Amino acid sequence: MKIAVVIYSNITTEAKSRAYRAMGFAAECLDAADDVAVVFDGGGTATLAAVIDPASDLHRMWTRAAPALRGACDYCARSYGVREPLAAAGLPLLADDRGHASLRALLTEGRQIVTF
Repeated sequence: MKIAVVIYSNITTEAKSRAYRAMGFAAECLDAADDVAVVFDGGGTATLAAVIDPASDLHRMWTRAAPALRGACDYCARSYGVREPLAAAGLPLLADDRGHASLRALLTEGRQIVTF
């Protein structure tokens, strides 16, 4: 299966359960050898900046999902003030749709998009 997990949940302002479940789903897909891509978009870019910190209580789940990371929306990372920490961590910033991450590109790859 070809799957794209798009994470919009912002754990700095919302409950952590959606982001936890999204990363868990991505890890489950990886364990099943599915072709999975994870994109952090919107407020999810702030989540990514938070979970890459080893002190985060979601860091362990992040490390399970990390191999599937496609990247984070560059425009949204700027908007949420997390572009610099993401870039400093060497994480890909996606700007293929007028500065945003392209969701259509995921569809053209034949991926089913699941959002959290």
